Amino acid sequence: MIRILLHIVFLLLLFTIQVSFIHALPYPFDRIPFVLVVTIYLYQYQNQTSSWWWLVCYGIVLDVLSISHAPLEVFSYTLLTGTMMLLVAHVFTNRSFYGMAATSILCLTVLTVSEVSIRALSHVFTSAPFLWRSVLTVNLWAVFFACLLLLFVFPPLRRIQVWVKQLFLDRI
Repeated sequence: MIRILLHIVFLLLLFTIQVSFIHALPYPFDRIPFVLVVTIYLYQYQNQTSSWWWLVCYGIVLDVLSISHAPLEVFSYTLLTGTMMLLVAHVFTNRSFYGMAATSILCLTVLTVSEVSIRALSHVFTSAPFLWRSVLTVNLWAVFFACLLLLFVFPPLRRIQVWVKQLFLDRI
């Protein structure tokens, strides 16, 4: 019960940071995929396999708040989650920066294709304009900032983790 409660609290904290703080930054800094990077980091590097559902919940939040560039984000983020799980399980190792960066890039590519496809279907069945360039531009910035965030966050987190393990293992 406590584990589920901690997941929910951490999820709400992530959503608050992403939706309130990062979305308020000026363009292009508002395109930092913080929830995606944190979820990939925890799922791939820390082996926290219970964090996959955060991306699906984030898609629901984007749909409810209507702050995304494409409709039906829950489908796109569900596809993104499946892609992340397959890449982590069968393609990339769980201990390298490059594996996490490649997972992020491929996941954002799947997200882009999914969002553009949904936009195209929306254009075909309704009179909604087909604005594929905005989705592509947004996700290209997201790829850049995901790799940049991993580049600056991954090495210090590894050092802190090693330091904490040494600190506690030396005490036992």
